[in-house]
Amino acid sequence: MRKEWIEAIGITLIGMTLTVTLASGALPRSATLATHAVGSLYNAIGTGIATVVSRHMPMNVRVQPFAGPPAWLPSMDSGDTDMGVLTSADAAASYKGILLYKRPFKGTRILVVGGTLKLGFYVPKASSMKSVADLKGKKVPSGFPGVPVVNMGTTAVLASAGLTYEDVVKVPVADLAAATQAFLEGRTEAGWHSLGSPAVEEANARVRGGVRFLPLVVSADSEKRMQDIYPGSYSTVVKGDTVTGVPQDTPLLANDLYLVASKSLGDEAAYEVVKILWEYNQELGAAYPTLKEWQRDRMVSDKAFIPYHPGAVRFFKEKGMWTKEMDALQVKLLAQ
Repeated sequence: MRKEWIEAIGITLIGMTLTVTLASGALPRSATLATHAVGSLYNAIGTGIATVVSRHMPMNVRVQPFAGPPAWLPSMDSGDTDMGVLTSADAAASYKGILLYKRPFKGTRILVVGGTLKLGFYVPKASSMKSVADLKGKKVPSGFPGVPVVNMGTTAVLASAGLTYEDVVKVPVADLAAATQAFLEGRTEAGWHSLGSPAVEEANARVRGGVRFLPLVVSADSEKRMQDIYPGSYSTVVKGDTVTGVPQDTPLLANDLYLVASKSLGDEAAYEVVKILWEYNQELGAAYPTLKEWQRDRMVSDKAFIPYHPGAVRFFKEKGMWTKEMDALQVKLLAQ
């Protein structure tokens, strides 16, 4: 009798455990979040997000650094990587399987749209160059074999002024660090980097008089030329005197930054991650300054280049952020 009683209790406990697991929405105990290498802006952003999410969820988010999205998107496509930090340009190109990507990666979904990555050529503040058009015949960093997406960006910005690399003096560099060094050594007449990056701050401190970014040449034609070269990008005007290198209102190349997830990530897990980023939004900026731009009103974007995760859609519908126009965009993106 005692043995039967013990067995009955055991069966009951097993059943209760299964019930609790199912009721929790099968949230995984841990999840991975892919970023660029340690020391990069993307890694810092991913670490900040992982810190906030892990603090408020029973799911521990582990950051996994990679050389870049081409190294981790295949594992996200197969469901082995759960989340990642991705630019809209990489998202658009990888989803379609174009440019740097030899095949489409259709398994990527947006959780939230975050801040923007603003890019451009910068020159000494005392330079006579007034816009990107003035780079014609000048020494400009080129190649970037270590980070091919950068070469797409520089090519797109030159195209805004109707220029190609055949119109400038190409100075081959391996990566962004080499481009910065070439500029500081005077081997190039323009540098290239993202707004607010440590490299620009260093150049501003070391170049007499500081540096400033060259404005894009903006028109309907230039926007099309840039998008043809660098899908997922667009021009945006940065207000003057708000950041180093921008003494006046200046149009620069922009990419949105996405927190993405594998479509294999459970809907409940995706919903809860988005909920945490919404409810504890103020903690993001405390985790890393650049995350201050990851505001609630940016999380749903009609400029999205890949679909949203169903779990995220459910949350944004509950908050009244998801419109009929977003439904139409979602259908369109899923059909691509």
